[in-house]
Amino acid sequence: MDRTPSPGELLDPRRAVVPFHGRVEELAALTRWRDGDGVLSVLLLHGPAGVGKTRLAVHFAAGSTVRVVDDADLIPWHDLRYLISAATDRTRILLVARDAGWWWSAVRQRAADFGCPCAELAVEARPDEHGPSFAAACAHFADVLGLPCPTVMPPDVPTLHDLHLAALAAVHGASADDPVGLVRRLIAVDPNPPTRGRLAEDVLAVTLLDERITPSRTPEALETLLRAADRWPHVRRRAEELFTAEPDLARTATCATLRALVESPTAAAAVARHVFDDPRFHGDPLPALLTRTLLDHRAATAGKPELAELHGVLAARAALAGLHEEALAAARQEVARYRELAEEDPVEHRPALVDAVADLALRHVAVGRPEDALATSEEAVALCRVAAAEDEDCVPHLAGALDRLGQRYAAVGRRDEALTAVGEAAARYRDLAAAHPALFRVDLAKVTHHHAVRLFDAGRPDEAARVTRLALARWREVAEADPRYEAEFARTLAALADLLSGQGRRDEAVPVVEESIGVLRRLARANPRDFEPELAGALGGLSALLGALERDADAVRAAEEAVLVRRRIARDGDPHAVGHLAVALGDQVEVLRGPERLTAAEEAVELLRPLAVRHPVDHQVPYAVARSRLARLLLAAGREDEARRLVDEVLAVAPRLPHRPPVAHAATLASALRDLADSLAAHDHGHLALRAAEQVVGIRRDLLGRSRSAPVAYAVALHRTAVLLHDRSDPEASGRARLAVLVWHLTHTADELAAEPRYADTLSLYARVCAESGRHVERALSLAHRAMVVLRNSHATPDVFMRAEEAVDAVVRAHADPEAARARMRAMSEPANPW
Repeated sequence: MDRTPSPGELLDPRRAVVPFHGRVEELAALTRWRDGDGVLSVLLLHGPAGVGKTRLAVHFAAGSTVRVVDDADLIPWHDLRYLISAATDRTRILLVARDAGWWWSAVRQRAADFGCPCAELAVEARPDEHGPSFAAACAHFADVLGLPCPTVMPPDVPTLHDLHLAALAAVHGASADDPVGLVRRLIAVDPNPPTRGRLAEDVLAVTLLDERITPSRTPEALETLLRAADRWPHVRRRAEELFTAEPDLARTATCATLRALVESPTAAAAVARHVFDDPRFHGDPLPALLTRTLLDHRAATAGKPELAELHGVLAARAALAGLHEEALAAARQEVARYRELAEEDPVEHRPALVDAVADLALRHVAVGRPEDALATSEEAVALCRVAAAEDEDCVPHLAGALDRLGQRYAAVGRRDEALTAVGEAAARYRDLAAAHPALFRVDLAKVTHHHAVRLFDAGRPDEAARVTRLALARWREVAEADPRYEAEFARTLAALADLLSGQGRRDEAVPVVEESIGVLRRLARANPRDFEPELAGALGGLSALLGALERDADAVRAAEEAVLVRRRIARDGDPHAVGHLAVALGDQVEVLRGPERLTAAEEAVELLRPLAVRHPVDHQVPYAVARSRLARLLLAAGREDEARRLVDEVLAVAPRLPHRPPVAHAATLASALRDLADSLAAHDHGHLALRAAEQVVGIRRDLLGRSRSAPVAYAVALHRTAVLLHDRSDPEASGRARLAVLVWHLTHTADELAAEPRYADTLSLYARVCAESGRHVERALSLAHRAMVVLRNSHATPDVFMRAEEAVDAVVRAHADPEAARARMRAMSEPANPW
């Protein structure tokens, strides 16, 4: 630098004018974090302004792949999400901020939703290092400025910034005893003082000692004002006075600026309404923080009803900001206060208690505590029964509580109790709708849909199909009576079609989804922005259904229209719209025939390639799925070398995804890898097929506890790897087949397994492997027999029966006395003599 650096430049921690030293413990902790397991991790380095955290972060990250984000508390969540989602293999993101308050809690909890682990490290003042730091700062500042190095004792100051500020002043010949004097001295020698950062805040604070000077109202100036207020009491007073007198400034200030203001009840009350009404702040912790301040301020004087209501509002606003733990705590307080009120006056306050308990159940769900949510929902139903017995106006509350209880039972796998609860809810809504159709028609339609789901879940398909038709009829009545419900009607039709299709009733599902498409076409003509994406999704679902029914021409037409709609939506290049177009092309591949399949699959890959780089959280899994599909088509076309390159890419990337995919994405990736493994096995690439199948096992294992269908999918994935190992004569096949059987036994009851053909298929495989190894032949006899019994109960397909019969033959042949083995198999098949 040719010119003499300014004080702001000399004090800038990024310029490192004074060499870094000390902080040994913090550096060790950061090193452990950087070198830890996992492909992605975020750490918050937090401490008071000027304590040295930015200097520490810059020094630590130098020459490494660690990405430093300074002043992270000033960055909106959507920008931080993009930063994290754009992370690649083994990324470490080091956030630097002055506090670890609710903004950080929201980031941490939201990041956990896509599998990003977060940690934090507090940076505190180190007075024991101030002596060497002061001497080094004096020497280096003097050297840069060409001035004599002072020989003075280090001052007693709280932070490293204050220490370096004193050192710079000492070089200029000023005393270090007066902070205001220090800043004024530096202002005098700096014609262009900084406008942001710690020194800019101090300059503003000293300037505002003159009461005649008023702060600027720009967003940047307001941010500097509020950040200076943390350290300078007179600045805090003036900031509070400013926002109290001019609450409209909330429209100018940023979220981070206003978060610094929330500790003042007067200022918080002044700006609260502007904040609550401003869509910029929706989803930010700021509304919840303001509510917490107002609640704390009212705690000493407000009555119990007001405090209970405020806790409920706090819980709702915290939940909207991703503060699920804080929302749960507030909801518990709300319930506690309504309990006290209900004890004093049950008639007046029990309905509010019921609503609060219902909300508490939702908060338990949000933090992953389904058992607690169930217990809370059971309490809500019990309260509602008492209220309904005393006042028939409370019957709707009971019906709603029963419906929610059914959902909570279903979430923990208690299907019978779920069906009982929702069945009673349906009966009560039926009575209510008969007496007051306009009031309860919608509730009855919704609960009828839920009843159908629970009936299918409980294994009563014929009754479930009848109730599904009833739900359709009731929703038609709702949409005809009130067109405002047409959109929800269309979505419910699509959901019911998925329900029927998932139960193997595809013929019944087709007219339902066609009706949904008809409604969505009408809605999309009036409002294409909102309803064309749903129309494209419904067309894609119809295509898949028709393809499964081998109505190929109809399936292709639906898929082509879905792609056409997606192209129209994506014409502006929106990443999400382009991603959906790629997925629609992939769906089209499944119903096309001929060379068009390969063309569509290649376009999907090309569309997703740049998106996977820029937005990996949203698009890396679809990109892997698209490449897996293309690899299968290349194998079928005989283009082995191209297919192998794609397979190697997919199998190298899938295990190292930097984020934990959502359940739906993970399941889709597992299905794509399963299909790829089958294709590789069919083309004599057994080793690669096994690698793909092993990755499916890993994904399915990770989904345990996150998805109700995960145990079955995990057992099936284990079975598939056992088959591939068996085909390669690998001795590991026995252990893998045994593990698959064990998973079935650990995750299902005997009654559930009695007619489960996939379980029987695994028993047959394990029996065959045991027999071929020459060990446990007697056990193999029992396994093979059990498999045949289960298959007879399940009405399995002929191919499964054939494999079971082959396993029986293999076991019998392996027995030392085949005739005795056959006789034993026959004896096991005969009914036991009750006498």
